[in-house]
Amino acid sequence: MSVLSSVLAGIGFRTRTPSFSAGQEVTAFVSGVQDGDALLRIGDSRLTVSGVEDPTTLVDERVLVRVEAFDDTSHTGSAVLVAVLDGRGL
Repeated sequence: MSVLSSVLAGIGFRTRTPSFSAGQEVTAFVSGVQDGDALLRIGDSRLTVSGVEDPTTLVDERVLVRVEAFDDTSHTGSAVLVAVLDGRGL
């Protein structure tokens, strides 16, 4: 292995619009509320988390969600809340 290839090993490019599959668990920060659902923005992709009693309490919290559905064309999807990580005791 050359020096250059060893330096570049493991380096990849990220996309602005990551894609997710149903059942995949994702950790992200809740960035806001949209239409009564918590909103996660991951790059330019968006996941909405419904079923949260007061989604405003999750804003700026790091959460673990499980993706239920995702549309690669519009880069939007829905997810269900699994856990609040390092939260304020919510």
